[in-house]
Amino acid sequence: MRTTLRTATLAAVLTLAVPASAYAVDGGGDVPTALSTGAGIVALLLAAGLLVQMLSLRKLAEGAAIADNITYAVLAIICLAAGVLVGWVADLLPTGFSAEQARLGADLLTIASLVLFGVYFYRVRRAMARFLSVLTGAQQDLVAALDADKDLPATSGDERV
Repeated sequence: MRTTLRTATLAAVLTLAVPASAYAVDGGGDVPTALSTGAGIVALLLAAGLLVQMLSLRKLAEGAAIADNITYAVLAIICLAAGVLVGWVADLLPTGFSAEQARLGADLLTIASLVLFGVYFYRVRRAMARFLSVLTGAQQDLVAALDADKDLPATSGDERV
């Protein structure tokens, strides 16, 4: 239930965040520079925050499978941030790159980041599957009990654990 509520909230926020009004403005379909630059700045700030979180997770889980593979996720975030910067190159150096070349570079970096995220999640899923396959039933119950979002079964006051 919580996951559904969170997903619905995220979908509503993303729907409201889409700059539909920028595309509805009469002007040949051009996006205002301030809107494009603002979105790029927000993307770079979010990427920096995500990198800080990933690197602190790597330090916290040192030696674990998630820490060993987090390099792929870090590289993916760097590719996404580089894609934003490449988009700005066409604006800053109009003689060196065309807008189409900058767009192609940004799209290729986005593809590279998605591939890196795919490798990361595949490797973590594989490591998690190996970990869970060696657990006994009691150990699996213990791991399930650690899930903060899971509703615990109701017990009466006179039952002892």
